[in-house]
Order: sequence, then structure tokens, then C-alpha cells
Amino acid sequence: MATSPTPALPLPADRPLLGIAFMLAAGLLFTLLDTGVKWLTQSYSPVQIVWARYTGHMLVLGAYLLMLGWPRCRAIMTSVESLPGQFLRGLLLLGASTFAFLAFRELPLLQVYVINFSTPLLVTLLAIPLLKERVTLARGLAVATGFVGVIIAIGPVDWRAQPAALLPFGMAFCFSLYQLATRRFGRNDHPLASLFYAGLAGALASSIIVPFFWSPIAMGDIPLFLVVGTLGAASQLGLIMAMRCAPASLVSPFLYLQIVWATISGYLVFGDVPLIETYLGAVLIVGAGIYLATRRG
Repeated sequence: MATSPTPALPLPADRPLLGIAFMLAAGLLFTLLDTGVKWLTQSYSPVQIVWARYTGHMLVLGAYLLMLGWPRCRAIMTSVESLPGQFLRGLLLLGASTFAFLAFRELPLLQVYVINFSTPLLVTLLAIPLLKERVTLARGLAVATGFVGVIIAIGPVDWRAQPAALLPFGMAFCFSLYQLATRRFGRNDHPLASLFYAGLAGALASSIIVPFFWSPIAMGDIPLFLVVGTLGAASQLGLIMAMRCAPASLVSPFLYLQIVWATISGYLVFGDVPLIETYLGAVLIVGAGIYLATRRG
């Protein structure tokens, strides 16, 4: 589950090919992560898997930071502009992950992804009251077109009989607020600091509630839990590095290749066959998202 975040301060010189490579890798890693999550949610509580994702995130990242040495690690960790803002980012990302993992248990990967791709549309709308940004008529029409795509992709749904269909919208809403918080608080922070504090907030909060949802983990599932945690850290770092190496308007569209990865993974692992309406809606959503990412007005 991913949508391009607001980039941190770019490197002095853009490296577009490296940025695209990082984004392609991040998209594939996110899909592998979500495939593992969907598999585990068939036997375990999504809350338990969220905890594993963030705990693994912190273990992997902590080991890497120790390799950097204490002086450099301290400089990175103390350079953030707003520590409360970074923790707010982490809690919003935790909310998005929880909604996503709940959705993966009930819905096909591709359907969840397509709705998640509406995040740039929500970011554009929410930036008006929260960041006092203005939206031109052209961008407003793009947002409207994207939401038409969402309606098409969902298709006719009896919300009372299928309440799980609402879960991806909770995910997209939390992730939109996460992106806006990144724009507000984490724009100039070191990517490792942003990754660390977001993971720390998620690990602490999920550790408090996971005892209420815990069930014993089978020995055969322990490696997959470890993989989920590792992929959680690696995919987020790939996303951040893509934004550091090249402009968001260049690399963001490549994340939409997750539609391809999710289609393949959903079919091979879970036997999901997407409806044509899902693809038609995805075309409108992705088109609107690319327009918003690449146009200033």
C-alpha cells in the first residue's frame, strides 16, 4: 500500500534514473509486503500483523543506524524540525496501515490499491482547509474526474452487507493526512529521521494494543512475519530515496505500476480475477493523479 509522499528536501543534483529505479523498487516491495500481509490476515489479527510490521521496521532500521555509528546517528535523529510533528506523521501512517491490513483481509489487493490511488485527490482537497492552498479549476476538474473513477472502480455495493468496502477509504483518508503532515513537518528532515520516528510511533502505539489481539504464531509463519517487518522498512526507504533523487512529478507516476504487480500477485497467490470496471476506474484515477503530480496549475 503506497502513494507518493511529499518529498523531503531534494539532493543538490537530481538523479532521475536512480529516482525512477528507487520508485519501481518501492512499488514492487510494497506489493510483496501487502501480499504477505493478506496471507497472514487469513490466520491472524490485522492488529498483530501491524505490530509485526512496525516492530520489524524498527529492528531493521535500528541495526542500520547502529552501523552508521553513534555520532552520525545522533546528528540525524536530533536534526528534525518538529518531533511532535514527526510522531503525528507516524500515528497517521499507523492508522493508514491498520485500515489497509483490515481491508486486505476482506478485499482483493487490486481493489484496495485502486481506492488508495485516490489519495492525491484527497490531498488536493484537504490542503485547501488545512494548508490554505488554492485549487485551480483545472485541478478541481481532475479531482472530480478521479472520484468518478473511484465510483466506477467500486461498482454497485450494498454497504450494509459489505461494510469492509469502506475500509480502503479510511486508509486513503489517513494516508492523505500523513502526506499533508509530511509536507508540514517533515519536508526538510533527513529521510532516515523521518523513517525512524514514523516507525517508532507505530511500534509504540501498536505495542500497547497488540496484547488484546494476540494469538500464538505458528513456527512456519515466523519467517513471513519477519519478512513483513523487513519489507515495511525497505519499501518506505525506497519511496523516500526516490523523492530525494528526482522530482516527485517525474517519479510518482511509476508507482502506479503497482496495479500490474497487484494484478499478478492477486491472481497467482489468491486467485483473484479483477473486474473490467476496476480497470476502467483505475484509468480515470491514475490519469487524474498523474495530472495533479505533473501540473502546477
